Amino acid sequence: MSATVEVSAKPPEPESDPSSVDTGRLEGVSKGRVFAVLAVVVMFSEVVPLQYAMISSAVPEIAPSFRSVGESISWMVVILGLVGGAVSPLIGKLSDVYGKKRLLLATSVSFLLGSLICALTSSWALFLVGRALQAVAFGMTAVVYGLIRDLMPRKFIPVAIGISATGLGLSAALAPVIGGLLTEHYSWRSLFWFLVVYMLVLIPLLLVVVPESKLRVPQKVDYVGGVILGVGLALILLYISQGQAWGWGKPSAFGYAVAGVLVVALWVQWEKRVENPIIDLKLLTAPRVALVLGIAFLANMIIGIQNYLTSYMGLTPDDIKRNTLDQYGDGAVQGAKAMGAPEAMWAGIADQVKSAVSFNDSLDYALGFTLLGLALHVLIWQSLSSMIAGPLAGLWGQRRGLRMPMIVGVGTLTVAGFMYLFLHDSWQLMLLCGVVYGIGFGMYYAAAPNLIIEAVPQEQQGISSSMLVVAQSFGASVGVALLSPIFTNNRLQITGPSPTGQGMATNDACNERGCTYTTDAFTTGFWILIACGVLALVIALVMKHGRKPATGGLLH
Repeated sequence: MSATVEVSAKPPEPESDPSSVDTGRLEGVSKGRVFAVLAVVVMFSEVVPLQYAMISSAVPEIAPSFRSVGESISWMVVILGLVGGAVSPLIGKLSDVYGKKRLLLATSVSFLLGSLICALTSSWALFLVGRALQAVAFGMTAVVYGLIRDLMPRKFIPVAIGISATGLGLSAALAPVIGGLLTEHYSWRSLFWFLVVYMLVLIPLLLVVVPESKLRVPQKVDYVGGVILGVGLALILLYISQGQAWGWGKPSAFGYAVAGVLVVALWVQWEKRVENPIIDLKLLTAPRVALVLGIAFLANMIIGIQNYLTSYMGLTPDDIKRNTLDQYGDGAVQGAKAMGAPEAMWAGIADQVKSAVSFNDSLDYALGFTLLGLALHVLIWQSLSSMIAGPLAGLWGQRRGLRMPMIVGVGTLTVAGFMYLFLHDSWQLMLLCGVVYGIGFGMYYAAAPNLIIEAVPQEQQGISSSMLVVAQSFGASVGVALLSPIFTNNRLQITGPSPTGQGMATNDACNERGCTYTTDAFTTGFWILIACGVLALVIALVMKHGRKPATGGLLH
């Protein structure tokens, strides 16, 4: 029987029984069938973080192909947050109304077309169009959570969410390995061809293996509200992502933030008046939802900061000082040659010049890895710890409640921040920090979507999960944005004999591939991470819900 079952758009009355609604749940089927469906769905949850990890690290490789755009090359990353944050709420709502598998298929096709365009085009404008089409897949996360809630056996939902949240390790561990191997042997276009093949494999699996949820919300979609909210979110994200480059306090830049806030305020007023709002504002502001969104924002500030800082630390060459000294020494030898100094004096002159060179930092944090080396030495193990912690946190929540996994998750992320402050002088220590961080990462990412599932009616699962995606996207963007001025003010400086031969000169250690930064830049960033963790921990401790065993949404 494939008849669609419609349910009321209003939250059910307390006496109603959500378990009586036929959503197509896989009760009474074999475990192999359940795990096959979950595996395919989880592979879709990996799409956005997989492409983000692969493509963002390859920006220096892609930039030479679009030399005319200069620093605007950063838009290939910025546009992901803008479009993804703008469309996610609408995609979440559409999945509630028209079907989650259908929307997962639509976003997959968009991602496939975007990847194909990026792989083929030499036009910067078309490349950005391709990236925008890829960004539509940001809505996949919300749809995945909804499918799991609708299809998985109730008792398995918390664990399944934990598995989907931490994935199969593709994004955190395998993405750097795959990206490193492809860029070392082929051009950057091979990254997009990999994503094309990935989607060409997944889409048929989705069609064949994953059933459609039967749950539908019989109401009109508030497209106007969706567009208004999307525009407001995009304007705010634009300011956050570009504020450092444009100047945070300049009216031409700050105006985007003001406009975004005003548009969101307009959306709130619109939602109060429209018959079928895109999201129930009372539900959105209820403590059981609002507190989780607040923690999500702060936790993803932590995640954005950690990813940015540790990647820089791992990829910063560990021979910068030696190479710089050699350059000064070679310059001194060339000068001695030009002045006719005897060859026997050249080495002494070079040593004398080298001894006069100084740096304003020890660079003890620089690990000197390639992207592939960093993945093999650190990231794989960090990912493994998160993959173990995620399902365990879901199981813990199922037995004891989700509040404690959330507390332990954000608490562990905070502890990892303290560890990074003092244990960053070798890759072995960074590995230890990464494993602890991975545990916190897995715990948080299992707890947050499960708490949303417990807090909202099943007919509002898609839109509610999409707001979680938006909160997380905002958090990561704000976290990285806060680091920009810190890095600008903490560049490695080299003081040595002036090229003119008169006195000493101090210069920033920058070249065509970027600048090198002092340890203070990273420790300051980790202090921000710790502050976010402490605040998130306070909210989690104050949170009153999540104390009872998770039911997979049975209470709604």
